[in-house]
Amino acid sequence: MMWAFLEKNKNDIIYLSLLLASVAIGPCYRSLGTVQAKKFTGTIIGLSIIGIVSGYSAIHPILSALIGIFIIKLATVRYCHVAAFFFMFGYLLFFRLADKFGLPLSSGQTNLLQMIIVLRIVGVAFEINGSWLMVAKGKNKDSNADTPKEKDNDFVEIINPSLIDLFHYSFNYIGLLTGPYYRYRTFDDFFKLPFSKYVDYTSFTINTLKAVPIYVSLYLALSNIWPLDYILTEEHNNRGFIYRMLYPWALFSAFRQRIYSGMTLAESVCTAVGLGAYPVEGQNKTGHGPTVGYLKLKQMSDEEAKNAQYDFNTVESMDVLGCETVVTLRESMKVWNKAVQYWVAMVVYKRFPIKSLKIHAALFVSVIWHGIHAGYFFCIYFCPFYVMAEDIYYKLYYRNATGMKKKILGFIMWFLRSHSESYQAAAFLLLTFDRIWLYYSSVYHYWYGVWLVFLLVGIMLNQLNKDSRFKHTKGLKEGKVE
Repeated sequence: MMWAFLEKNKNDIIYLSLLLASVAIGPCYRSLGTVQAKKFTGTIIGLSIIGIVSGYSAIHPILSALIGIFIIKLATVRYCHVAAFFFMFGYLLFFRLADKFGLPLSSGQTNLLQMIIVLRIVGVAFEINGSWLMVAKGKNKDSNADTPKEKDNDFVEIINPSLIDLFHYSFNYIGLLTGPYYRYRTFDDFFKLPFSKYVDYTSFTINTLKAVPIYVSLYLALSNIWPLDYILTEEHNNRGFIYRMLYPWALFSAFRQRIYSGMTLAESVCTAVGLGAYPVEGQNKTGHGPTVGYLKLKQMSDEEAKNAQYDFNTVESMDVLGCETVVTLRESMKVWNKAVQYWVAMVVYKRFPIKSLKIHAALFVSVIWHGIHAGYFFCIYFCPFYVMAEDIYYKLYYRNATGMKKKILGFIMWFLRSHSESYQAAAFLLLTFDRIWLYYSSVYHYWYGVWLVFLLVGIMLNQLNKDSRFKHTKGLKEGKVE
């Protein structure tokens, strides 16, 4: 039984072992004497991890990254981001359809590596272009001004890494396995600024890691009691409707524990070396880093850095408490995989030229980045339709509620949000259209009908509320005239 378990979960065990090893070598890595030693050692470890995980398939992340780097350096700064974006996503599509070209398909673990490489190459290209647009054209604010609480612009200085630094950034082992995504600026600051030297990395790492055994245990328990494949069996279809309706809750619960454990370990790889540590006064945000007074932070003396209070918000991927407790799907999307959410916002949403299509472009890129299966489309692209209805009820009833009424409404909205996520997660996990259709047919595609009714009733109630307020305002005006 034990051997069967090990064989079934071989890839996950290797992946988990590499993450734990990456955490364990952190103190040794951060103790290396010179910047160059750290950069080259980090890259060698990263390339070794790619080789161990991918075998011959390592050619894909390595080759695509190298070509992407050369595209960035050969293209003009005005167009490097566009060229890098289309090449990296084009290669990602080729990578996932390799069998159509007579090549073997790579493992899921190699796919994760490829996804991280895409984020890094495209992300740094947009950093280079964005910094040129904002700084070279004089649009940046002076972070040394006498208004330290005023937020910085996205870019306050030119970002122009050398060819070798792009190579090191692409392949450094920190965050390579499962993320989190971090900007090139964060990577550069790790080597040049004293923060990683003085942050209490041990306490942060222990505090981050302590919940991992709970996540892993819950994942193993839930996935064994309620396995994914059971949802497609005749036995499942013969169960009661309530059972079939709620089965995705168990699937999504198990999936969340798996993601929590992987993301938490990935964050611990960063905390173990000090990457992403910034003084709290920078009001640091996931992915971005300091949002206030960045240039002042760069001028900190060693003595000031030694006495500063730090956080690792820059490399926080999952707000686990938020994922479990927030009331709305809109809030839930903000606390789930925050580093990738930041990348999508920075690269796609903010930069897409047609305002009315920004959200569609962001969702489409997110779907393509995750994969080419129908399940990703069903899961991700249907979120806005639920959010449209949810926003109406939130504004009408929850936002201004107080006391017990707010708690009851909050529970109802939390339940509906959680149920919607579970229903969508079933598609995400089942992946292919035929498997998704089989399960959704077993529950009569009921949740899409609920969404539609939810939205139509919400629109009607919202219109009635507007009419009522209009009549009330009109009555007040008429009363004043009298």
